[in-house]
Amino acid sequence: MVGGGRKTIGGMLAAAFVLVALAGCASAGGAESPEAVSQVTLAQSKSYAQLLRNEASSRLPEIVLKEVAQSSDVSVACDSDPSGLERSWSSGMSILITNSTAPRIHAVADELAASFVAQGWTSTVDDSSTDTRVVTELTSEASLAAIQIEAALKAEGQEPSISITATGVCALTGGPESDEVLKLELQEQPSQN
Repeated sequence: MVGGGRKTIGGMLAAAFVLVALAGCASAGGAESPEAVSQVTLAQSKSYAQLLRNEASSRLPEIVLKEVAQSSDVSVACDSDPSGLERSWSSGMSILITNSTAPRIHAVADELAASFVAQGWTSTVDDSSTDTRVVTELTSEASLAAIQIEAALKAEGQEPSISITATGVCALTGGPESDEVLKLELQEQPSQN
């Protein structure tokens, strides 16, 4: 598992309960994609995106993982509303891959995507993909988030890595400077002890 520690049965059951509850919100709210404004709040978009990112990263075999290079959690304006009132949560993680795994990094990313396809997700390779960088988009009508998996071979100044980004459904907010958005983003800042 990425990020250290082992999952407990109770923790997995709690996470599964939250995923099922939020999936019910997707059906009730009519959310069909992360770009659709729904009846969920930004906090729910955040929770679902983070859980989905963590679920995806936990499906990577431990033997290929070197370390988590970077993680991010932030609200972003939805493409449909440049004013920023409609926002979704983006939760990402960049994972460095062991040198022995680097030659088959695309296969590892494909296996990860296939694990979601087996559960009814739709997989599409993004047009921006190249021989050294493959970006796969995963969507599901039953989900409040979409997943992007990027597998990058070793390049100049960059180690081989797999990046996983879950983007939650859009929610109507008071804008990027609203109390709701600032509070949720502040929760992601490291504590200053």
